[in-house]
This record gives sequence, C-alpha cells and structure tokens, in this order.
Amino acid sequence: MVVGHGMGNSVHLREDSVEPSPPAKGVLRVYGMKFCPYVHRLKLVLAAKGVKHETVNINLKSKPKWYFAKNPAGKVPTIECDGIVIYESDITSEYADAVYPGRKLATTEPLKLAKEKMLLSHWAQTVSNGFYRYGYSKDDEVKATAVEVAKTGFVKLAAYLESNGSTFICGSQPGLTDYMLYPHLERMNAILPVKLSQYPPLKAYFDKMQGDPAVQACRFSDELHCEFVNKALAGSKEAYDIGPVEK
Repeated sequence: MVVGHGMGNSVHLREDSVEPSPPAKGVLRVYGMKFCPYVHRLKLVLAAKGVKHETVNINLKSKPKWYFAKNPAGKVPTIECDGIVIYESDITSEYADAVYPGRKLATTEPLKLAKEKMLLSHWAQTVSNGFYRYGYSKDDEVKATAVEVAKTGFVKLAAYLESNGSTFICGSQPGLTDYMLYPHLERMNAILPVKLSQYPPLKAYFDKMQGDPAVQACRFSDELHCEFVNKALAGSKEAYDIGPVEK
C-alpha cells in the first residue's frame, strides 16, 4: 500500500491475497493497476486537485476474490472512503472533482460541456475501442481495421483542438476532459503503429500536457509502457509489477 500521488507502486495483489483492513477514517483509498489508462484518469484528477490518498493495486490476471465484493465486475479503478465504495473511471473522477477541495476541473458552461462529452463518447468508440481490438486480436485484418478506427478518433480530436481556441480542451489549464483523454495518448506509441507526429495538433497538445504537474506526477516512460504491454499480452502475471515497486 502506497500513500500519495502518482500511479502507485505497491505490489499488485493476487487471487490468494488477504483483504487489507479498511482505510482509516477520512482516508481515500484507490484500488487500481498502475498501467491502466482508466486508473490513470482518476489519478490525474487526484494529482491535479492535490488529494492525498492511498493505493491498493490489483493484479488483473489474478484478481483477489475479496475484491469482487467491492466491484462486482472486478475492474479498476474503485475508490473507498468511510465505507462508501464507488467505481468506474468517469464516475470516480467526477465524484472526486465534486467532493474534494481544490481547483474544480469539470467544465461548467453547458454547451461547451456537451461538446466535450460528445468528444469523449467518440474517443471511447474509436480510440479506446481501437486500442483494445488491436492489442488483443491475433487477426491481421482485425488489427488493421482497429488502427483505422482509432485514427478517426485522432483526426476528430485534432480538428477539435484546432477549432477550440484554447491551449487545452477545457481552457487555459487542463481540466476533467483533458484528463479523461490523455491516458490513451500517453500509451499511443506503445500500442499502435501510429505516431503522434502524424497529427501536428495532437503532438502540440501532447507536448503542452507534459508541462502539467499532474501529468508529470503520473507519467511512465514509453519504454516502460511498451514493456508492460508486451508482457501483459503474453499473459504474464508478473507484468503488473515491472518498474519501481514498493512493498
């Protein structure tokens, strides 16, 4: 268990692990996996708001039996605080932004928010979907189609950034929608045969995001992402604990 920001470097607990004691009163706990883009979303929000928390990592190829009582689907992230348990990356991120002090990250102007939600929906259908279809398929035709589907998401985001009139999607500083989209961009070079440089607006946006303290706090190198992807797709349960680990 690790206290603080970042993706959390604790060992990923497995099927035969003993359930940790509940978090202390008032302490936020994140159940995550340090290479998961959906956990990354929540971690960026917590880092941006300066929310102290503890992390319990879950090995997704050997899920602890006790974890299903907290999240019936066995997915991450899940948060727990004072007996309250919430899961799903968008729900936990929105909840954390709403209840914890610090800079509010969600867009409040209704029309702009609606456009951002449509952008996120398209991103999920194209980029997120394309990532996983490409990564897990062994069929070359399916993989090629997945790349083309993902590219439509990159094109749409590039066009959005060009017409948005601000440095980041949410304005002069990264906001909730930026943090929802960014994790897949960070993993782009590790998973897809597509380069950010093929989309100049995306490359410029990605480079600007690198200056954000929350992004810096949660950043893994392209090399580490590649190592994880290769080992995880090969079925290794050890993949989750590559890189720095605190026991």
